[in-house]
Amino acid sequence: MADNVYRVVSPETLAAFDKVRAEVENDVLLRCLAEDAPEQTMGPDAEAMIKSGLGFVSRMLRAAMSFSAGEILADEMEWGKTRLPEYGVSISMVLKNFQRYTESLSERLPAAAFGEIRPYVESMIVGQRGIVESAE
Repeated sequence: MADNVYRVVSPETLAAFDKVRAEVENDVLLRCLAEDAPEQTMGPDAEAMIKSGLGFVSRMLRAAMSFSAGEILADEMEWGKTRLPEYGVSISMVLKNFQRYTESLSERLPAAAFGEIRPYVESMIVGQRGIVESAE
C-alpha cells in the first residue's frame, strides 16, 4: 500500500486498541498452537516465542499507527523474512497469524476504530503474502 493511505490513528482508537491488545494476542496464540503445531518446528519454547512475537507485532503496529508510519511495519516484515525462519517460524505461519490478528481485532473493536486500523493490518497481510509468494 502507498504511504499516503496511512493516517494517524485517533487517541480514542489507540486507547481501544490498548484495551483489547492482550486479548487479541492471546486469541492468536491459542489458535496458532491449536491449528499449526508450532512446537514441531520451533521446539518446546514455541508458546513463549509466539507470545513474545505477538507482543512485538502489537508494539510495532501501535508505533506505526501513532505516527502514520507504515514503513515501520514493512521494515519489520523484511527483518522477519530472514530472521524468523532461523527460529523455526515459517513465513506462512506469520501470514496466518497476521490474518488471525486482523480477524480478532475486527471482532473486538468498534467498527469505526477498526476502520482506522484496517489500512495498517491489511498492509501487513499484503506485505507478508508477497513474501510468501516470492518464496514459492
